[in-house]
Amino acid sequence: MTRPIFPYAVKQMMKPSRRGFLKCGMCACSATALIRPVSPQNPAVPYYKAVFDERFEDACVFATEATARDIPTVAIRGDITSLFFDDLDLRWKQGPVWLTGLTTPSSLFCLDLLARDRGMRLKYYLVKPSVEAVLDVLDGALPRRSMMTHLPTSDPSDLVFWIIAPRARASAQETANA
Repeated sequence: MTRPIFPYAVKQMMKPSRRGFLKCGMCACSATALIRPVSPQNPAVPYYKAVFDERFEDACVFATEATARDIPTVAIRGDITSLFFDDLDLRWKQGPVWLTGLTTPSSLFCLDLLARDRGMRLKYYLVKPSVEAVLDVLDGALPRRSMMTHLPTSDPSDLVFWIIAPRARASAQETANA
């Protein structure tokens, strides 16, 4: 009777080797090289622009802090028409980008509708945020909390912090094409 080869193969797989050790070490080193450190000068997400409503003091503070983090800013006064036609529409024709802002709910509503047509979606929003909460999001990773699908219906004088990002499919296609 012949013995099955299977137990020998399992024994060989469990046996550590120098080659296996070196492969694991190289993978660990390359993974740490790919992970970017998070710092105020190196934002966690490469935002294309930070949109703010210059009529509100908190929004102006947000813009100052975004500029300090090397995020380009653009001011609006409630109306996004010129921002869309002169900047965003031209950039979105090249592909979806990350966008953040501190604006009124009506401005966010318009930007969200326009972004949907270009392969992006509202990824995160926070109604009446504190400046500290907004800066924490700009400094670190994106919040993982689930979000309602409906935009906030609040007082037009309230501010909303938001992030518009490429859809998962759109960003995967861009990565494949790059």
